[in-house]
Amino acid sequence: MEPTLELNTKIYNKDNSDLSYLIIGKKLLNGILHYKLKSKSAEEFYLSEFAIKNRFKTDFENTKIFSKKTVSILFSKIIKNGYITGKANDK
Repeated sequence: MEPTLELNTKIYNKDNSDLSYLIIGKKLLNGILHYKLKSKSAEEFYLSEFAIKNRFKTDFENTKIFSKKTVSILFSKIIKNGYITGKANDK
């Protein structure tokens, strides 16, 4: 069994490491552990442990990302798929 995340742990979205949330509570709903998350904009919501493990990384896992890259992962994926920078009126 994998260990549960602790309260006051900061987690980051895997696709966009600029999005971070703080775990402020835990609740067991229908036999599934849910975490209460709080965003920077003070929005609070519950998310299951399965969703968190699929879509988020912990603060410890994320330090490797910040030490190597300064551009978010999501923007890197957009660039890789053919996004062209420049003025809107350029042809």
